[in-house]
Amino acid sequence: MSITEGWVGRRVKRVEDPKILLGRGRYADDVTPARCLHAAFVRAPVAHALITAIDVEAARQAPGVVAVFTADDFNPMCRSWKGLLDWPGLVGGDQRPLATGKMHYVGEPVVMVVAESRAVAEDALELITLDYEELDPVVDSIAALDASAAKVHDELPSNLAFEGTFGTGDVEAAFAEAAVIVETGISTARHTAVALEPRGVVAEFDPSAKSLTVRLSTQAPHMLQSVFAELLGLRESNIRVLTDEVGGAFGMKAHVYSDEVATCAASILLRRPVKWIQDRVESLQSDTQARDERVSAALAVAADGRILGLRSEVVSDGGAYSVYPRSMVTEGIQVATIMPGPYRIPVYSGHLRVAITNKAPLAVYRGVGHPVAILAMETLLDETARRLGLDPAELRRRNLIAPEELPYTSVTGQVYDSGSHQESLEKLLAMLPSGPDLDKRKAEARERGRLLGVGLACFVEVTAPGVMFYGKRGAPITAHDQVEVRVEADGSVTVLLGTPGQGQGLQTTAAQVVADHLGVSFDRISVVSGDTAVVPHGTGVWASRSAVVSSGAAASAAREVKERLLAIAGHLLEVDPADLEIANGVVQVAGAPNVHLGVEELAEVAHFRTHRLPPELRIGLSVVGEYSGPNVTFNNGAHAAVVEIEEDSGLVHIVDYACVEDCGVLINPEIVDGQIRGGVAQGIGGALFERLYYDENGQLLTSTLLDYLMPTGPELPDVRITHLETPSPITMLGVKGAGEAGAAGAPAAVHNAVNDALAPLGARVWHEPITPERVVRAVDEAAGHRWPEPPDTPPVPALPHLGSTVEKGHL
Repeated sequence: MSITEGWVGRRVKRVEDPKILLGRGRYADDVTPARCLHAAFVRAPVAHALITAIDVEAARQAPGVVAVFTADDFNPMCRSWKGLLDWPGLVGGDQRPLATGKMHYVGEPVVMVVAESRAVAEDALELITLDYEELDPVVDSIAALDASAAKVHDELPSNLAFEGTFGTGDVEAAFAEAAVIVETGISTARHTAVALEPRGVVAEFDPSAKSLTVRLSTQAPHMLQSVFAELLGLRESNIRVLTDEVGGAFGMKAHVYSDEVATCAASILLRRPVKWIQDRVESLQSDTQARDERVSAALAVAADGRILGLRSEVVSDGGAYSVYPRSMVTEGIQVATIMPGPYRIPVYSGHLRVAITNKAPLAVYRGVGHPVAILAMETLLDETARRLGLDPAELRRRNLIAPEELPYTSVTGQVYDSGSHQESLEKLLAMLPSGPDLDKRKAEARERGRLLGVGLACFVEVTAPGVMFYGKRGAPITAHDQVEVRVEADGSVTVLLGTPGQGQGLQTTAAQVVADHLGVSFDRISVVSGDTAVVPHGTGVWASRSAVVSSGAAASAAREVKERLLAIAGHLLEVDPADLEIANGVVQVAGAPNVHLGVEELAEVAHFRTHRLPPELRIGLSVVGEYSGPNVTFNNGAHAAVVEIEEDSGLVHIVDYACVEDCGVLINPEIVDGQIRGGVAQGIGGALFERLYYDENGQLLTSTLLDYLMPTGPELPDVRITHLETPSPITMLGVKGAGEAGAAGAPAAVHNAVNDALAPLGARVWHEPITPERVVRAVDEAAGHRWPEPPDTPPVPALPHLGSTVEKGHL
């Protein structure tokens, strides 16, 4: 069996699933060591206040309470931290295990109670008196940047965390030349990952060895091993991080959290295991949040629809802290730099400001800025098509990057190594209703009191960012992965994977890659991950990198082990190893299948019969492979949504969803399909449902799943998926990342479908989520009925006018 006919590319069932489906998975809350204590937190009840006094004596005296900690207990033993990547001018406030001096957002941990049970700890929270002096809260991101706004961090000169410009070229000249200039303004609501398994940590300090074992739900165990060592003053080799199953993460579990550091610090001080498991209210209050962006954009086009230039203003609400290590600016920078997308845009000017506010910190979440950037660009294209009287697909067709232009360097300096931009659009269009069929469906919908619309979204996505992305900018995030491949004495294979999974099927795909590149059967391979004391170093699971980097490292190790097996077989068979081939666990002479040895026979010799081998032969059948990957690789795709809107109620129904995805070589198409469907579900959630709503005082009003709406089965369509496979020329296996594309493309496709349905009425919506109220308001206002401006309609940043012919989509 050759590699091209092997396991890569097969729809292999995931090996991780049986134990999880049978309830045999092990999550953080499944482990409770002997003598374990349990923690609970007093969290900030207001968004912005000076802490004037904390009285904990009654709580300390409560039966079953072992300790009560405030910032004064932890600060002497734990360094502060803040995520300041090497972006010029980026600033942020110091973050600590517990609030020190001030409370900066509702949900910030202030006091920690450790008791014999979680119930006792929570009861003791009621005995603590927290006195504070409320300060003016900073809630709106644009208002936060005003010189008169209260400062979230007194030590900083203002609430401006970062300001930058992106793009190149003479934008003024392009806009002066344009036949038409179209402007739009959009906003996306703050939301969060809502992982099935909330965060949790079990910390166990051994004072005799000065070692700390931490079991937690995380995407980056090796990163946290380094960070915990630095913050808590321990040797990195004395910290062990364990991650078995992780019930969802999506970027939210890739950061350093105050409550997790506090749990580790408490275990060190008490010299006993301490366990803290988050509840859902804590999750919605204190997990990192995302998508809180305001964008105004303008497109300059020629009379034939050719794009001449693009300009954008982006204001990103970074929340109270710049989280460690990825910082609060990553999302905003992605919005500004990805916006040109897969289009031939000659000049661009993007201006980004990141504001500090009294909200939970904003950080990376599935797609990281891509959904907002794609939404801004794709809604702008649809408005331009209406202005020019062109079909939206035709406008895109005239501006998409052509195959002969690849590799293509975008106007923001992104290098698209490969892709299928035009082909993806054409294949997508073939999956959709069009012409008379579409007209008939729209007419039928109107008879039922519904408006039908079709929306498109074409995009590129950054995947597998390398050392230039984080490492060069000072974050303790390695770009490379290490994977160990080991042939056991019976010929079975163990793969030690440096990165843990959170549902992506990484153990399955790693085994498929090793099976092909080592030449053994898939069912003879076992994969181990999630223990920093056992597996080699891996930087974690984020940014759709595992298929590229982890699989590349696995292939590298497997190839080296294969060479050693062939060398041993060559000696035993007395042939040149170059004349040997291996497949399905059998080594044979090419063209002579009767002359062969099984891998199990070779493994036995290598382990127990080394007297049969010459001393110069490398007999160790265990190799650690590594792979750094390229600086970045880009996938691409095109999505389409078909919606029906109830004209009376404004309720949006998605009746069809189709997408074309090109993520290079597919290791396991079944797993990729699952990733795309899950991403689309999250993208639909952002487009229609999910919103963390803060009032004018910074109080989170959506603090339970009764208030924070998420899509469920009836709201989600069957996603029809077509794959293209354009191998990346710059990755080891030709693969590209796939995990975030669904979430990146879905919001724009749904949004454009809604506006397409509303367009005959002269109505549009510009803010996500697209609630029924917003739809009804848009229809009424298009008919001349004015609504009072509701509090959930955020302003968008002002965009300087360029040129004289301006068609405003919304400003």
